[in-house]
Amino acid sequence: MIYLDVTSAAASSLNAGVQRAIRGIHRLLQAGDAVCPLRWDFSARRYARLSSREYRLLTDPFGSNAKPVGMPGFLDALSPEAVADNGSRRGRGVPLDAFLESSDVLLIPDLCWDSRIDCWSRLAQLPGRKIAIFHDAMPLRIRGQAESKDELFAQYVRELARLDLVICVSQEVEHDLLRFWRDFGVTPKPTVVLAWPMPLFGNRPDNRPNLAAKRILYVARLRLRKNHLILLQACERLWREGMTFSLDLVGMACALADTAKILMRVAGLRARGRALRWLKHVSEPELGRAYQACSFTVFPSRMEGFGLPIVESLWHRRPVICGRNGAIGESAAGGGCWQIDQNCVAELAGAIRHLLTDESAYQRLYTEAEGRTFRTWADYGRDLKTVLEPAAAR
Repeated sequence: MIYLDVTSAAASSLNAGVQRAIRGIHRLLQAGDAVCPLRWDFSARRYARLSSREYRLLTDPFGSNAKPVGMPGFLDALSPEAVADNGSRRGRGVPLDAFLESSDVLLIPDLCWDSRIDCWSRLAQLPGRKIAIFHDAMPLRIRGQAESKDELFAQYVRELARLDLVICVSQEVEHDLLRFWRDFGVTPKPTVVLAWPMPLFGNRPDNRPNLAAKRILYVARLRLRKNHLILLQACERLWREGMTFSLDLVGMACALADTAKILMRVAGLRARGRALRWLKHVSEPELGRAYQACSFTVFPSRMEGFGLPIVESLWHRRPVICGRNGAIGESAAGGGCWQIDQNCVAELAGAIRHLLTDESAYQRLYTEAEGRTFRTWADYGRDLKTVLEPAAAR
C-alpha cells in the first residue's frame, strides 16, 4: 500500500505548482497501485482518510466553478462543508503505527512546515519506507521573505533527514538540501532527483506562432521574489518608448505584504492606460487558453526549485524570457528560451523589445520550443516506481 499525503491538495481549490504535482502523482498512482490518499489532522496530529468533499477537491479542484479568484482556499476553509469535515476528521483517523507494514510506503509530496514534522521521529521507527519530495530551499536561500517562517522551514529541512529517502525536483534542490544538512550537522539520507513531467494537465496543444497578438504572459504567485516589480518597471520603460503590447499576470495573491506592493504598482500603471491585467488564480483550461492567446511568456523569478511555468510554456509552444541561474537554467536548457539576468531591468526590457520586434528571433525560439521533448507521466511513473520499491527489490 502507498499512503499518499495530499493535505494541501485536499484542503481547497488551490492549484499552484505543488498542488498540481500532488494531484498528478495521485492520478498516476491511482491508475496502477494500491494508494490511500491521506490528509493531516492538525488537531489530532495524525493522518486521516479523506471525506467525499476533500476527495473531490483532490481530483477536481474547480468542479463546476471555474471563476478566477485572488485567494483560492480562503472561502473554502470557512464553508459549512469544511467545518463539518474538520469535526468529522477525528473519526476518520489512520493510526499509521497500526497500519504500516514493511512493504508499505508513506509518500509525502506536500510542503510540511507544520506539526507533521514533530511526528517524523516517531514515524522513523515504524515499518515501511517514509519518502518525501523536496521542492526548494527558498526560505533558507533568501531569508526574510514575507511570511516565509524561516526557522520553521529550517526545522523542516533538518527533520527530512529522519526519513528514508528524499526526492528532489532538480539538481539545484538536491545540492541545496545536502548543503544545508551539512551546515546543520545532520547525517544525510539518500536522495534522488526526479524532475516533474509534462503535461500536468491535458495533451500538448498545436499552438501556432502568435507574435501578431503582442501579448505577454507571466504565470507566478504575487511574491516579491518572483520579480513582478522588475517586470513592471521593464514594461513601463517600453510603454514609454511607444511600444504597443499587453501584459497578463496569472497567479494567486500570496504573502499579503508582497501582493499589496505589486497590486499597487499594477493599479498605478492601469490608471495610466497601460494594457495590463491581473487574471488571478485560474482553472487548468483557462490557463491553457492564456498560453494559447499569448505571443510569449516571461519568467523573471529570482530563484526556483524547478521552474514549472518555463517548461509548461515550452510545452504550449511559447518562447520564454527567463534567467539562467540554478534550477531555472536547468529547465531552460534545450532551447526555446532567451536567458538573461532577470534582476536587471535593462536586460529584461531589451529581451522583451527584441522578441516583440524581431520576427526571425521569435520564430527561431518558437521552433526550438516546438522541438522540445518532455518527460511524460509514464517516464515519471517508471522512475517513481523504482524509487518506491524496497531496497531488496531494487
